[in-house]
Amino acid sequence: MIDMQSLEIAIETINSANKIAIYTHKNPDGDAIGSAFALKLALLSYGKLAEVYLENSDDVKLFQFTAGIEFCLNSDGERLSENDCDLRISVDCADKHRLGVKLKNFTGNTMAIDHHVTHENFADFTLLDGDSASCGEIIYRLIRAMQVDITSDIANNLYMAIVADTGGFKYPAVTPETHRIAADLIECGANFTEISQSILDTYSMEYLYLTKIAIDKIKLYCNGKIAVLTLDNADFAAAEITDQLADKIVNLPRNIEGVEVSVYIRERESSEYEVGEYKTSLRSNGKVNVSAIAQKFGGGGHIFAAGFESSKDAETIVAEVIAELRGEFS
Repeated sequence: MIDMQSLEIAIETINSANKIAIYTHKNPDGDAIGSAFALKLALLSYGKLAEVYLENSDDVKLFQFTAGIEFCLNSDGERLSENDCDLRISVDCADKHRLGVKLKNFTGNTMAIDHHVTHENFADFTLLDGDSASCGEIIYRLIRAMQVDITSDIANNLYMAIVADTGGFKYPAVTPETHRIAADLIECGANFTEISQSILDTYSMEYLYLTKIAIDKIKLYCNGKIAVLTLDNADFAAAEITDQLADKIVNLPRNIEGVEVSVYIRERESSEYEVGEYKTSLRSNGKVNVSAIAQKFGGGGHIFAAGFESSKDAETIVAEVIAELRGEFS
């Protein structure tokens, strides 16, 4: 739980600025998007100029309930310039490299708000709570400490953030406080039914086709305690879907009966990545600290959800990760 002193320092930092830039990690998920835009709306209500600057402006389109996407305008009627901001805040970002192309702009007066236990300090001040199930929970506490009213738009953003990072309140990091915050957001007007259905239960035909491909590629190890799914660019091309639009598939191997740890490896190909670079996501069903495993490969994350990137081939990654995980079941 974040102490009041840390919240007060965060508020003092905000009070010292007039124009605030907000950043997420690259390829933002629902927690990052919901947290960023909830913070933007709260700062606007607080009397500040604030804007979310995404690496890819289309990222927000993946989350239809996001409120506050309209540009914040300066006194000249133009969008608030990133260069004019006198405070820069990152949300849900565990290390500076996760800021992607926006890292070069994260300078001057900086603050980070995060909930990853493997967070590496890169800002002047960090509001960190590794016990929070989502970054959205921390943003909620900050907004309450700022005494800003939580409108239905802010509530929708925060509810989306929490639902996305808790898998609908079913992951081990969920606490009674998570549910209390969610209840308050519903009372503030969060459209909880439609948000949950959109994030958890709605799939495109392209995603379902990729699922069909993925099921045939899942492999089990250690008497079914480890499930591994590897997808390459050809798989995404065959399903006519992008990696980002298929992010839910990370949970497919972990949902198999008897599996305690899942490993999802997918090839990355874009202007940012070299062809053949792989991202590995580790998920635990509650018994194994996968964050510690990810750190051995230069990554990090949460105790039960972590990951890393590698330029090694998929077969080598599988062999090395399985070798590390075998020790958990020996």
